[in-house]
Amino acid sequence: MGAFYLISGSDDYAVKDRSGEFIRELCGEIPEDNSNLEIIRGDNDNEKAGEVLEKLLDSLNTPSFFAPKKTVWLKHFNKFEDAFDEPSTKKKPSRIERLSEFLKEGVPPDITLIIDGSGLDRRKAFFKLCEKLASSSGGSIQWFEKTDTKVKGYETVVVRKIKEIAMSAGKRMDDAAATYVMETIGTDTAALKSEVEKLIAFVGNEPEIRKDDCYEICSRNSDALAWQFAGALAERNPEKALSLIPGIIESMEQEKGSSSRPEMAIAAAANNEFKRLVAIRCEGKKYRIPQRAAADFFYRLFEDQKANHPGDAFFAMHPYRAFKTWENAMRFTDRELAEIFNAIFEASKGMVTGTDPRIALEMLVAKTASMKNT
Repeated sequence: MGAFYLISGSDDYAVKDRSGEFIRELCGEIPEDNSNLEIIRGDNDNEKAGEVLEKLLDSLNTPSFFAPKKTVWLKHFNKFEDAFDEPSTKKKPSRIERLSEFLKEGVPPDITLIIDGSGLDRRKAFFKLCEKLASSSGGSIQWFEKTDTKVKGYETVVVRKIKEIAMSAGKRMDDAAATYVMETIGTDTAALKSEVEKLIAFVGNEPEIRKDDCYEICSRNSDALAWQFAGALAERNPEKALSLIPGIIESMEQEKGSSSRPEMAIAAAANNEFKRLVAIRCEGKKYRIPQRAAADFFYRLFEDQKANHPGDAFFAMHPYRAFKTWENAMRFTDRELAEIFNAIFEASKGMVTGTDPRIALEMLVAKTASMKNT
């Protein structure tokens, strides 16, 4: 029996990227030059799903003229729903039904079949058939889902994905760097891969990508800069916070227009960051987290407790991010946190009532810095 491979899922970029890599592994760096490879374009907007599948069936039923074996690739087929909707009768079954009947008999031993394309419903009988055939033929199914930011624990998934992208290029990336990339770029696979590739080029022969490298090279939009400002306050690093203010305001004005109030977004980011510090202090009491807990403590805590607390926002965090948040929370007393929230309120009120935004933010930094460091 010939091998069968399916590459699909909801992440269109990841599906196409992986299928390209896989074909190069099988057929060489320039697959189109391989005479044993037949490519059926599945994303041609001028052809309906049935027409594409008809070409595939013709190829599967035609022996190779140039070699004892051939590889057939249905490339980037993005018309699964249309294929399932094609009318079908006993006398004239749909093309997807004809393909299913072909696959039930197994791929002929002189053919390797690869199908890739996003949008296949895993609940369909066709997927179940593909799953069974891939297993019995020595092939595989590779599935790539878009990251759903509404699902608890998505951050851990994204951090792992970023580190895997770096690892595939022979570079190590620790949790701090990967978390920064996620916070700066978001969850889109294409954007993440592009950013990691820039980092790989930046570090050159160095074996590891560090957070400092990310500071130097990662795209820095206004939201990311505001997040850095809030983080600097939480780290009790007033010099860094002050240095970020001009760039943040300039970036926000460029993105949103001169009529916007970018300084309010910065204050909101600070407010949200300190709310996280308060929340994790509460978790610390619940789970008896030592004041000077190290990163390993959080990794063990999450491993031991996460399964027992589904839906808990605390365990939806990545363990390293929880550690860094706890580390910052321990820099302040309860009284200092209350004073900081008041300082953020006063800065916001001042900006609304006419205080120069830059001065208001600088005063916020100064008040935070003037508190006794505990």
